[in-house]
Amino acid sequence: MKNWTRKEFIHASLVGGGAACIAGNTRLYGQTAAKGSANGDVRVAVVGINAQGRGHMMDYCNKLPGSKLVAICDVDSDVLAKRKADCEKVGVSPKTYGDYRKLLEDKSIDAVVLATPNHQHSLQTIWGLQAGKDVYVEKPLSHNVWEGRQAVEAAKKYNKNIVQAGTQNRSSLDIMESIAYVRSGKLGKIQWARGLCYKERLSIGKTTGPQKVLPTVDYDQWTGPADLTPPRRNGARGPIHYDWHWFWNYGGGDITNQGIHQMDVARWFLGEKGLPSSVMSFGGRFGYDDDAETPNTLISVFGYEKAPLIFEVRGLPMKKGMKAMDAYRGSRVGVIVQCEGGYVQITESGNCTIYDNNNTKIQAFTNGGNGSHRANFVKAVKERKVVNGLVEECHYSSALCHLGNVSYLVGASKSNDALAESIKSSAVTKEAFGRMLEHLKANEVDVTTTQTVVGPLLKIDAAKERFVGSEKEIVAAANKSPLLKREGRGAYKIPVIQASSVAAS
Repeated sequence: MKNWTRKEFIHASLVGGGAACIAGNTRLYGQTAAKGSANGDVRVAVVGINAQGRGHMMDYCNKLPGSKLVAICDVDSDVLAKRKADCEKVGVSPKTYGDYRKLLEDKSIDAVVLATPNHQHSLQTIWGLQAGKDVYVEKPLSHNVWEGRQAVEAAKKYNKNIVQAGTQNRSSLDIMESIAYVRSGKLGKIQWARGLCYKERLSIGKTTGPQKVLPTVDYDQWTGPADLTPPRRNGARGPIHYDWHWFWNYGGGDITNQGIHQMDVARWFLGEKGLPSSVMSFGGRFGYDDDAETPNTLISVFGYEKAPLIFEVRGLPMKKGMKAMDAYRGSRVGVIVQCEGGYVQITESGNCTIYDNNNTKIQAFTNGGNGSHRANFVKAVKERKVVNGLVEECHYSSALCHLGNVSYLVGASKSNDALAESIKSSAVTKEAFGRMLEHLKANEVDVTTTQTVVGPLLKIDAAKERFVGSEKEIVAAANKSPLLKREGRGAYKIPVIQASSVAAS
């Protein structure tokens, strides 16, 4: 068998994973001149700076050579003032904006980094491209499948600018080398890929009704293309920030929040360049009663041709009263890729270890994980070429999260006995369900009386990015889901970009 060099590993995995093979038919590889100020620095604005955006902001303040933070933007004036002060402490004094649209009028800005809530990502990406800015957009690319496709088509249309998605594992040399190792055939064929998000998610509590919006927040802007409704949360982070992840109007739970990263890695290993032929999800919000909507326990199974992709969400601890979380083969947040002769364990930070089926370590990769992704954006802007974090790849992985959630949302509550009967023919689904039941029992959930929401097995037309099948009522309900398509509202309508490869239906 061939002994792979490190360079060959990386080249093979990039080409096999789709990073290079679509270079000829996307605008991401345009030949326009590098952007930047007179000294060559890329002038960056960070938008949405309360959580993940603060990390971006501080990196551009003092860590990323070849770039310069020139502006920050947030619809919360209190957050904006705090972040301005953070910048000034390290000797940087960026312009401040409370309105992203005004920021886009600033011709001194070369690139925007979008770390706003999920429901803003597609619209703000399209607006950024239309304004002539290069764009780094955090994961997921979209709140729904349709708007993600519009962002991809915009990236092709407005081809003087680049888009890099925040799927930072695409910059992990460890993952690239591990993929090449698997594709060399040393472990045999892939049997399945399993993404994991076992993160503690406490109850957000219950409110007595709509909550008051803070006077520092422009709530119309914050809501953007989502339905304009009062917040129904008031946990430790207040009525606006972070807990929006657990409401369908803005987020999609942890499969969308965290799982997009692991979903992307799993699909990359499989070498699947688009959507699967089917999806089925089941789970629920167990262990407490609060105002949140998304499940804290979810299993989604995606029917890819090469092998099934399974994703598991757990928000409850290992056992009631504990803080520690469960682990699957040593992983809490990560990916396990099972092959005939062993498996690969991929961590949240993009490090990889290969084991045989007796759990004996075969090889560990130690190239530093995914920490170079933000620097790769600066490089991409200068070279006018995105290699790590292609927007279309992020679209497909984001869409997987949405499709899994759609199956759950059109599902019905069933007894766990009935669920067990319905999945008995699928070994991987049955095994995952069995572990889920043991997990719920450990959290003192009575699985004999507590029902689980069971979504239908939905067939997918991957080319049209829609559901199909003979069960017309269920298919119609799935295709009407806002997680499949939502057009936005008023001034925040999603621009319709004529699709070049997928029907804009």
